[in-house]
Amino acid sequence: MQYRYETLDSKADGLSLSLQVAEPTGCLRGVLQISHGMAEHKERYEPLMEFLAEQGMLVAIHDHRGHGKSVRAAEDLGYFYADGARALVEDLHQVTAWLRREYARELPLYLLGHSMGSLAARAYCQEFDAELDGLIVCGSPSYNPGSRFGRTLARLLQRRKGGHHRSSLLQAMAFGPFAARVKHAKTVVDWICTDEQVVSAYQVDPLCGFVFTANGFEALFDLMAMAYAKDGWGMQNPHLPIWFISGAEDPCMGNLKKFGRAVDFLRDKGYREVSATFYPKMRHEILNEHGKEQVFSDIASKLWQWGLDRELSGSCRKRNSIVK
Repeated sequence: MQYRYETLDSKADGLSLSLQVAEPTGCLRGVLQISHGMAEHKERYEPLMEFLAEQGMLVAIHDHRGHGKSVRAAEDLGYFYADGARALVEDLHQVTAWLRREYARELPLYLLGHSMGSLAARAYCQEFDAELDGLIVCGSPSYNPGSRFGRTLARLLQRRKGGHHRSSLLQAMAFGPFAARVKHAKTVVDWICTDEQVVSAYQVDPLCGFVFTANGFEALFDLMAMAYAKDGWGMQNPHLPIWFISGAEDPCMGNLKKFGRAVDFLRDKGYREVSATFYPKMRHEILNEHGKEQVFSDIASKLWQWGLDRELSGSCRKRNSIVK
């Protein structure tokens, strides 16, 4: 395989989006687009990208606005600019359109969203589910009723202290409960993974673990509101296969009951092929955990099965919205 690097100017506001593509050197079997999580960056997904590329899957990921190299200045890490949540979702769709034009006019295209990226992926489905042949929801944050207050507070802080203000209160509200659920934790971010080397690398990485700005927290809470919105689902693809995957010890899901509600939410919206898998002894970042090789293998198997089902059903939806 080989990596291709591109920069796309966001149609939302012209922000330069940094894109990385793992291209298989042999036969191309499909395309996987990844939507990464909060306060991290695209390079952390290279092990998964390389694993899948070796099996013929082209894998693409871009740094979300306010992350990695998709910023106008270093101080903009955690700042989403104007129309934050909506612009982030539009960015995702813009990358989909680019992938369709460059690689996959007829090939199946899948989306994997992790954590915050899974909220964005579900918000994406409200309008663009017809563009996808499968969705993987990884590390799903369960709905938090306190997000309404958090959004109000984030807006108030922006008016009083500016969009770049970083609030320790918002940070504690968002992540304090996760850290508190890990017994004998050595760091405040042990909740992400049981692998101490992964946690250490995360802590020393300047592009990981930064505190969101008030603008960024507003966008985060907006994404949760969009992902769990009762209305506004213009469903076009009720047969879209959706697979939730989670570490059994992931504090982000809250508990099994809340996780089940997240799964059932999409079933209630009319999606007919929603399933879920738990991975024992894993926390939030199952793609970086001890035993991640099994997760990688399961993802590959799921994508191949979805591709086979697509061929057998003769499914080939028109995508006039993005293919010109």
